[in-house]
Amino acid sequence: MKRRNFRTGDPEIIEELLPQIEKFIESREIYIKALERTVELLKREIDLKSRATSDFKDSIDEILLIQRLSTKISTALNPEDIVTELIELTRQVIPVIDCNVYVYDGESKCFKKLSDRGGEYLDKIMEVYIEDGIVDYVLREKRSIVLPDINTSLDEFDEKNFVIVPLVLRNEGIGIYLIHTNKKQIDFTNQILLLLSILANQTAVAVENSKNYNALLKANEELKITQAQMIQAAKLAAVGELAGGIAHEINNPLQILLGHIQLIQIGRDLPKRIEIVREQVEKIAQITRRLLNFSRKVPEDFKFEPVNINFAIQEILTLVSYQFKYNDIEVVLKLDPALPLIYGNKVYLQQVFLNLMINAKDAMQNGGKLTIETLSEGGNVVIKFTDTGIGIPPEIREKIFEAFFTTKGSRGTGLGLSISRWIIKKHSGEIKVESEVGKGSTFIIVLPLNPERGLK
Repeated sequence: MKRRNFRTGDPEIIEELLPQIEKFIESREIYIKALERTVELLKREIDLKSRATSDFKDSIDEILLIQRLSTKISTALNPEDIVTELIELTRQVIPVIDCNVYVYDGESKCFKKLSDRGGEYLDKIMEVYIEDGIVDYVLREKRSIVLPDINTSLDEFDEKNFVIVPLVLRNEGIGIYLIHTNKKQIDFTNQILLLLSILANQTAVAVENSKNYNALLKANEELKITQAQMIQAAKLAAVGELAGGIAHEINNPLQILLGHIQLIQIGRDLPKRIEIVREQVEKIAQITRRLLNFSRKVPEDFKFEPVNINFAIQEILTLVSYQFKYNDIEVVLKLDPALPLIYGNKVYLQQVFLNLMINAKDAMQNGGKLTIETLSEGGNVVIKFTDTGIGIPPEIREKIFEAFFTTKGSRGTGLGLSISRWIIKKHSGEIKVESEVGKGSTFIIVLPLNPERGLK
């Protein structure tokens, strides 16, 4: 092969290489454009991924925000606490100058602030929005709107705005979350308004829970008062039934007093007579004291303290002793001297004991025997009232503990055994009856030593 000698500036050589150079340059330009296109696509992909990552992060933050609100508000039963948590979380979404929740009150036909923390300016704006129909529109359409603060100067126009967010519960608007913010109107996105709506709706649920909780507390208090009144009514009915016997119990020492006072007046055996007078006065005082203690208004709250069951029974027995004597009923006490104290309410338990004693008396119209027994059994205290009366027919045995059920006609209130069962249940105990028609009945009470531990 013949080797060619190249010389600089040789036109033949340049002319020969020129097409190759042009082709090379053209391919380089195509390659560069391809690279530029690839770089542009990579930039777009990176940007999309960055946005997706940012959106994902924002979504996670929003979910965590909502979860945090749900967790905190679900345990907040005080309206002030609910608003405090709502404002704290709202500040993580938009800047807040002032805000408050206004809930519609059906009774007064007006909106009431849920919290006292909002300023007067916010309240005035709320009044304006109500008068202008804006609140009605927001609640009807169930969507949030942003309105400028028209009281700002021209220089600050659109620097401050009001966000009116409906509180929606079960597809019904129940209130307004009004926010005064220095976030520009143009910066509000649908995402922000949606998030505020979610927060407001979570608040609506919390407000409803708070109302229900407070209503439950009120109902519980009213129930306590009603129960106390029922017990007091039953107690006074029992006192009325005992009145004749108690009058006789007091009359006996009074007659003795009268006789000895006459002897004192004539100066016979003064020291002895004075001592007898003192004893009889003390006897009367003891009877009236026990009667007053028993008939005293029952407390609405159950307060527990150590109770000597044997002593509580004997104390009540003194109030009905004459009734038993008058009806020719023998009372036999089998009280365990080693009976442990229980933790309970003496006043309420004595009501149960009196109810059972009176029922036993009524069941033995022609006389009989009432045996009262106490014993300790399996970590519990057991109290038995056994009478030799007419017994209880099987068909009504299950009904005797129902309120207002009575076999005494107009003489009975039908509250005694119902209240007795309620009192025993409050002590975490149980009351049951064993009966045989024509032979008598036994009412058995089982009480735990400590109500919190229950029966053993």
